[in-house]
Amino acid sequence: MQRNWRTEYFKNLIKDKTRTKRWRKVLLCLSCVVVFWTVYALILPAITLESKKCNIEEHTHNAECYSESQELICGKEEHVHTSDCTSINNDLSDSGEDAGTVPDASGNDANGNEEGKNTPEVSEEPVISEESVVPAEPEPSGGTGTTETPGETGEYVLNDQEGKIESVKLTYKKNEKEEEITNQGAITTPDDTYLKITVAFKDIPQKELRDNYNRSFTYKLPNFLQISKEETKVILDSANKIIGSINITDGKAVITYDEEFLANAKDGDILKGTFYVEGEIKLSQLNKENGTTEFTVPNGTITLNYGADYIQKYGKITVEKTCSKPDNSSEYIQYTIKVTASEDGAKNVVVVDTFTENKQVIKNYENIPKEETVLNNTPNGQKPYETIENNNAVAGKIYLGTAPTTENKIPASNSVSETELGSLVWKIDNLAAGESRTLTYYAKLQDEGGKISTTNNQNIKNKAQLYTTGNENTIYDKGSAESTFTPQIEYAMSKSVLKNNRDADGNYNIQYKLEFNLNENSNYPLKNFVFWDYLNFGNDSSIYPYLSYDKSSIKVYERKKGGTDYSMVDSSLYTVYWAGAEGDYNETWTDNTDFVRFQIKGNANTPININPGDSYYVTYNLKVGSEVYAVMQQNSVEVKNKYKTSCQNACDSNGYIGERNATVTLNDYKWVQKTKEDSPTVEETVISMSPGEKIYEYKNNELSPRTLENIETFRIQPGSYKYTVDVNKTLGLWDVTNAVMKDTLSPEEMEYVGYMKITAHDEKTNKNVATKWVGIEGKSAFSLKMSQIEWENNSYSYKLEYYAKPKNLDAISTVTVRNTFRLEDNVKKGEKTFQFNKVEANTEVTLQGFYNLNVSKKAWYYEKPVENAETWSNGKLYWIIEVKGSAIKQGAQIKDVISWDPNLTDSFIHPNGESIAGIYIGALGKIEENKNLETFELNNAGSKQNLEDLFTLTYRDNKPGFGNGKYNDMFLKAKNDITLGNQTLYIIVRTEPMSLPNTYREPNTYRNDVYKIDAGKSENDQVKMGSAEQNLYYGGDILKELGQTFEYDGTTVTNIEGGQDQGNTGRICKELLTSGVYASWAFKVNYTGELKGDYRVLEDIPDGMELAYIRIKWPGDHALDIASKEIAGLGSEWEKKTNSTTTDREKANQETIYYVNQNGKQALIQLGSFKDEKLRDVCSVDVQVVCRVTDKDVLLGGATKTYTNKVTLQSSDGQEKIATAQADATIQRNSLDKSHSENGQIITYTITANPLGQKLPTNTTDDNKLILVDQLNEKLELDATSIRAKDSDGRPVEIEKKYEQATNTLEITIPNKKKVIITYQAIVKAAPSEQVNLINKVYWKSFSQNGGKNHEILNYSYTINAGGTTTSTTTPILKIYKYDEDTMAPMAGVEFEVAECKLNEGEIQRVTPESKYQGVTDKDGILSVQTSDYITHYNTIYEIKEISEPKGYIKDDRSHYILFVNKDATGYNESYVNNCIANKNITIATTADTFKVQVYNSQKGIVVKKAFKNNAAGTDSNPVSGIYRFGLYDNKNGTGDPLETVSIEYSPGDSEVKTAKFTNRELSKTYYVFELDDKNQPIKASRETTINKLQYTVEYSTEGNSNGENTIGNAAKCGDTVIVTNQSQTKILPSTGSCGTLLYRVAGTLMIFCAGLFMLIRYTKK
Repeated sequence: MQRNWRTEYFKNLIKDKTRTKRWRKVLLCLSCVVVFWTVYALILPAITLESKKCNIEEHTHNAECYSESQELICGKEEHVHTSDCTSINNDLSDSGEDAGTVPDASGNDANGNEEGKNTPEVSEEPVISEESVVPAEPEPSGGTGTTETPGETGEYVLNDQEGKIESVKLTYKKNEKEEEITNQGAITTPDDTYLKITVAFKDIPQKELRDNYNRSFTYKLPNFLQISKEETKVILDSANKIIGSINITDGKAVITYDEEFLANAKDGDILKGTFYVEGEIKLSQLNKENGTTEFTVPNGTITLNYGADYIQKYGKITVEKTCSKPDNSSEYIQYTIKVTASEDGAKNVVVVDTFTENKQVIKNYENIPKEETVLNNTPNGQKPYETIENNNAVAGKIYLGTAPTTENKIPASNSVSETELGSLVWKIDNLAAGESRTLTYYAKLQDEGGKISTTNNQNIKNKAQLYTTGNENTIYDKGSAESTFTPQIEYAMSKSVLKNNRDADGNYNIQYKLEFNLNENSNYPLKNFVFWDYLNFGNDSSIYPYLSYDKSSIKVYERKKGGTDYSMVDSSLYTVYWAGAEGDYNETWTDNTDFVRFQIKGNANTPININPGDSYYVTYNLKVGSEVYAVMQQNSVEVKNKYKTSCQNACDSNGYIGERNATVTLNDYKWVQKTKEDSPTVEETVISMSPGEKIYEYKNNELSPRTLENIETFRIQPGSYKYTVDVNKTLGLWDVTNAVMKDTLSPEEMEYVGYMKITAHDEKTNKNVATKWVGIEGKSAFSLKMSQIEWENNSYSYKLEYYAKPKNLDAISTVTVRNTFRLEDNVKKGEKTFQFNKVEANTEVTLQGFYNLNVSKKAWYYEKPVENAETWSNGKLYWIIEVKGSAIKQGAQIKDVISWDPNLTDSFIHPNGESIAGIYIGALGKIEENKNLETFELNNAGSKQNLEDLFTLTYRDNKPGFGNGKYNDMFLKAKNDITLGNQTLYIIVRTEPMSLPNTYREPNTYRNDVYKIDAGKSENDQVKMGSAEQNLYYGGDILKELGQTFEYDGTTVTNIEGGQDQGNTGRICKELLTSGVYASWAFKVNYTGELKGDYRVLEDIPDGMELAYIRIKWPGDHALDIASKEIAGLGSEWEKKTNSTTTDREKANQETIYYVNQNGKQALIQLGSFKDEKLRDVCSVDVQVVCRVTDKDVLLGGATKTYTNKVTLQSSDGQEKIATAQADATIQRNSLDKSHSENGQIITYTITANPLGQKLPTNTTDDNKLILVDQLNEKLELDATSIRAKDSDGRPVEIEKKYEQATNTLEITIPNKKKVIITYQAIVKAAPSEQVNLINKVYWKSFSQNGGKNHEILNYSYTINAGGTTTSTTTPILKIYKYDEDTMAPMAGVEFEVAECKLNEGEIQRVTPESKYQGVTDKDGILSVQTSDYITHYNTIYEIKEISEPKGYIKDDRSHYILFVNKDATGYNESYVNNCIANKNITIATTADTFKVQVYNSQKGIVVKKAFKNNAAGTDSNPVSGIYRFGLYDNKNGTGDPLETVSIEYSPGDSEVKTAKFTNRELSKTYYVFELDDKNQPIKASRETTINKLQYTVEYSTEGNSNGENTIGNAAKCGDTVIVTNQSQTKILPSTGSCGTLLYRVAGTLMIFCAGLFMLIRYTKK
């Protein structure tokens, strides 16, 4: 079915002759229509010229055209038709205006058409700046509207001069914006009374003004304008030079010019300008019924409508508020509110008074009723009253309302609840002009707790909000006033002790005094004042039972303000309330109750109210029982007491007014007192015991007595210490005979000697009672009760005297022995017994014995690990412990410790004795002087001891990071006494580093400490004896470091990154440099001083760098003779280099010899001879290696790259590799910089290219040139005339420029190896005050933008220069610049059309009749539109369009629109101009420099388009990365040098087709395009060649001949495009069975099908 349908279709299409005839008829009709409209279009201009009139109404002014002040008011212009009226097209119908539109103040009609072009030009036109005008007071006049009278004799009154006032503009504020009315209209209910009158004047004859009117003219102001400030200001010209002044007097604005300004005035010179006056509407001049008035202006009447509520809304009324406290003892605050009307009076005044801050302190508005009530006018207590100045005025009303809200600004009466503070509302019907009225009212302070703060920082703020009310309940806000009252008190409060007496029973009676004085400067009273006293603050609760108030002792005294003496307050007027440590207060006193608190309050009817100036104090007694000493078990007891005050109406944050403390210290008792004589006995002392005295001996822990019959003695050896203990010095009130008295010596290095003497003393009679002796010989502790030695039930005090001596000084070194005496168990007073457990006294003595043991620690050496070691894989650190002294006692310990210092590196101890390398005894000298353990043992094997015979080893791993066989502590405990005598015991310890160093010059520091623990002591008694450290270094043989990176401009070296040189550029030998960016490295040989002899060093130079020089930089103190040496036997590929420099140690003429490989990537230096003194950085030498960056990715592409400089230390013959080292240098350096300066709409950019003047990698085919790209922001327009280039000395530099208008991109070709400074200007294409981000990028062509500068100016905006000036011209000059886009050369002879346009509902249209001009650019490519040819105006749109393009260039068909904004220009329409500014198609100019249009034409040239065939089938056409070069020749064989070369670059991943263009030459001449091979030779078609190191054949074709087909060959003329195709020579054979022939098979099938179809149709036709 489908095949039959198609057959029928083709058959019908061929045979349908009827259809063919129908189409011919249609085409004939269309041809007729075309001919008709073409003829009509040609004759239309002639019809127009014949029939069109000027459309301006004929009119001659008569009397009706003028106002009473002779101002023109008809709104028409005089006009009589002439022959000229038919010679122009004056049709205004497109704008919708009448034909008789009156020209505006700028000289243009309402459609913007210029009028009066044939009138003579004014020579000078002074324009008065609005900023120069200052309002002054006018002469008042009655009535409404404007009354203008003829000027007085000698005045030039502007109002009286016909045609001199162009316009009068009235400015007011509406909805917070300034609105304007010109000529006619209405002002309706503005925001305020502000008015501004702006007058534009013209054609004032200068000579007449100077000769007849003293250089002045006046303008009469309307009566309704009220001026409040008189001031005079100057008038400035365009250069800000003063040319006159303006002031206001007698209701007139007077403008006066300086003599100098008008000195040269001649006939025909006129003045033109504007001035303004600011003021306010005078409300008294408004219609009292509706609030209106009128203002007659030259072209109409302006109605000013302020509304019927004008007095309420605009009338001025002020409010003032004060507060005071006439009586500081009163609870009331007095407030006054004063309202004052202005000269216009006031209506419907309402004041709403509210407390706004800390209102909780106010109890109520006093005596303010809820109902609306008429105010009294006389004071009456705390009732409100009104003070009225006008006796005839109606009294105001007052009531209490609820608190106001946003929705309810004026609360209603009877709206407040009982619990609400609410607000005061005061209403006044009318205030006469200037009338004042004052309301006085009172507010009461709260008398409830927690309201008033005693901190004196509680501001009570009160606000009186003033309103007036109008019709329809409209409320007008008229301002507010605030007052602040701060409650303040100043008080003095203290607690003191008046007496402290002790009675016969040992009890204390203490009398306290509590004082409180309220300073008379305080401004409120304290209500219901309360005194508080506490014993339960700071005292131990166990003493409460022995503290008791004397209730009968409490007395209260008062002194009222002004009094001199205190009087006691009757106790019936107040009540004392009592309380224990817990529970409530109770006025009932209960005996035997531990009351520790009381408070004193006034009674309900007689409260204690303290007024400012009043003073009170309270006295009371406290009894303290002597039992407090026993309860506290102390020789001294503190009794603490706190005093607080409070009141009902005020407090601090804790609820009180204040608090004070008092402390009484009781110290009459001494339970135990112990002393020791300062020095031991020197000689033997004999102590005698008298007959009759009893001696007690300890037998089986019991004391056995005997009585002396004869004198007995005992001896005290030298070196003994005497102790004395006094017990129970308690005034003879306490019995300690059943208390246990214990004495101990600790540690037990001392023992008592002989007998202890005990003497009993009667404290009451102050006499000794008896003496007894207790035997304590050889003891280190004793315990006894006095009842055990037959003293019972007495209150004696006791003195115990005894001696103690060291046991064996030979067995101790230094020890401190403490002697402690304790009194424990039962202590009695009468029937009361107290348990003592913490009464003690002690003394100490330090014993110096003859035993000594000294332990020290030394560091030895580090042993590197063996290769593939399974244990000790980080090597071994060897340490030496030396033990000297008399002996090591059995049980004594030596503790080896890994330091816990977090700033060090750890090593660890191996278990099982592995960390003990050996123990030796003898006089073996300094072991550390031996090279290693092996060397030491060779000579000292006989001194080695068996570890197991001497010590027991234990370990500990409690340090973080240790464990699993890694220990931080090792203990060596002596199994027996080890006698040393004059010998030394050596313990060789080895530890393994946890980690090894990996940073040059930053060693790992390992520390071991050694401690001694004496026999019988615990670890808590250990003594640190010493420590030792070892440092391990990375790169001890050779290390490599970055000295610094820097740049050199041929004169100065500037540091980039500090490195080891710390930015010291003096360490660079700049005489060995050329300009560029560098990295300076240094390698150091023999840092740890372990090398000996000569060594060779191989340097590897990083890719992207070249070697600048190598020099000996710094030799160590013991390496000053080390030098570089010649190397024999090197191949021819090595070149010898030498230099002579000054080292960093200031050694001059230091020669350095080194060798550089011809590949430029390696260097060799031989150094020697080194010393192996094993001293850090003393036997070393530093060698500096400086390399220059040649990497184009860094220098042009801005890439950040890290360069690794590797060095290898070799043996002196170079055969052995000893060590390697390397260091990195990271460099990122831009060779472009950009800055700017701002001048309004013009921004000047400065590009600094190649600031070092170095040889940069080229990005062109010419090594001596560089191309930079400047990508301008879309909001910037390049000023092509401003481009300049200079070198660092300010000399001009020749550059090549190219500009691509489509992308706003500037290309500049500069010379290489030279610093070039480029400046140009750009115009900001944004509306005034519009904020734009100007992001401008400069970079090297073909490289990343990172290689340049991304220059940003964020939120940039400019403003239009506003204000008055005096100029000699009124029209700006438009300039058109024409450039060749490819070369930026100016283009002469290009014709342009300039046409005036307007903006109509967002669309730019040419004005009708058209106002246009045509001109041609001059030899500099500039068309300057002079006023003699065509006058351009401010604030007017102009269209600039190229009429015909130059030959060989592409025409610019675009329309360019520009508008010069000038606010001061006559006829400035802000709304219209703002709409133009908002239109993105219009370029805005604000200065003469920016009023220009730049138009570019791109050359047609000869374009080269690059194509690829990468396989035999031609299916792969993806670009191959690389740079492809092309030459233009004037002969088909491509002989000779090319006329021009261009290039196309593809980066990896590029897929788009790219082109290049040869610039215009002879337009009709034939040229030939050849691709250039790797040798820069032209490539003939189909000839195999090498391009970018790949094999290609090249095909040429010219794009699009007359038939739209490409022409084979490379011949081309200007405007042609030559396609250059590279055919890859990769051989690809077709695969068997592949789809390579599928296309041929399909094509053949289709041909057979078409042929069959054709035959079928013919057969059917027949």
